[in-house]
Amino acid sequence: MAKQNKQNRRDFLEKTVQGAIAIGISSIPLVNTSCSKELKVKTVHGACCLDCPDSCSWTVKVENNKIVDFAASKSNPFTAGKLCDKMANYPQDVTFNPERILKPLKRIGEKGKGEFEEITWEKAISEISEKLKGIIAKDGGEGIMPFSYGGNEGNVQNNAGNRFFAHIGATKLDRTICGDAAVAGIMATNGQTTGVLPEDIIHSRFIILWGTNTVNSNQHLWPFVEEARADGAKIIVIDPFKSQTALLADQHIQPLPGTDTALALGMIHVILNENLQDKDYIEKYTNGIAELTQHVSSFTPKHVAQLCGLEEAEIIELARSYSAGKPSLIRVLIGLEHHANGANAFRAIAILPSLIGSWKQKGGGMMNMTYELFGDALNYQSVEIPESLSAKNTRSVNMV
Repeated sequence: MAKQNKQNRRDFLEKTVQGAIAIGISSIPLVNTSCSKELKVKTVHGACCLDCPDSCSWTVKVENNKIVDFAASKSNPFTAGKLCDKMANYPQDVTFNPERILKPLKRIGEKGKGEFEEITWEKAISEISEKLKGIIAKDGGEGIMPFSYGGNEGNVQNNAGNRFFAHIGATKLDRTICGDAAVAGIMATNGQTTGVLPEDIIHSRFIILWGTNTVNSNQHLWPFVEEARADGAKIIVIDPFKSQTALLADQHIQPLPGTDTALALGMIHVILNENLQDKDYIEKYTNGIAELTQHVSSFTPKHVAQLCGLEEAEIIELARSYSAGKPSLIRVLIGLEHHANGANAFRAIAILPSLIGSWKQKGGGMMNMTYELFGDALNYQSVEIPESLSAKNTRSVNMV
């Protein structure tokens, strides 16, 4: 159980609008504060701008519009006062780095030679504008395609140009390089992607970290995983790669790359074949069980073991232990996407929690996205494209 004096995220969301930070608001306000002449010192709250599942909260002390103290927020129970090494010195490394580019640079030499000259913002905007107008006059708006992604932009900058490009009828960018396959697969099974809150993993008793190196790429979740283990949870890592997380887990299962779908279907086969499913939950909250049973009939442990490069007993024991976990939880990240059948892997894995009814238990189910839970924390209308512009029939190009 959680310690009584630990504030959980549910309370946190009800008591403060800081829930917005979990979506990655830009760090711009850190140096562009609205301090009055009388107010010399101010504490500013922000969030990490990197595209990361942790999205840490920042507490920044600003004196005369300069950052004098930069630290992880202790009021956010997930960040819990600790930043990753990459961001610990962000103001010095990035914001006030003497090598940071602050003015436009125009290439004057051949591409690749690295020869640039500094020009004014006015000249840069003017030249870009003239170039865009020339392309539009010759090829139409679809001759222009904006290319960007999450990276270190945050939601605000990431969507800042959308209305402008929609207005000129530019080619739309289909941002599919990360996350879309996971969303498609889970949506096909669950109809939405919202998963278990990170802090609720402390209630889990059988945790599968599937295709995620939690220790390195989801650092703030790992302490909650360890807390769950201290209360009796078993930690399983499923990953072809022997990661740092795999080394710290209770068991590491190494299927061949790209065989996660088969492994999930093999687990489903065992669960149904041995009557380990939650029949009451399936009847009340799911559909398609007859079709699923037929589909997995050929995915016997023997067949799946050959496909995945595993032992039959390993697959059978995994399915049995997962079914008996109560509550069991599967944590997925985007590693599973990097195959031609990536979306189907998420689709198959997402079936498992409903099959054993783990969604009805706190700490049970599947942990994936949580952004839908924070929908009221940001004014998305400020970055959304108006219907009058979004309805334009312009082509879309997949960024991959």
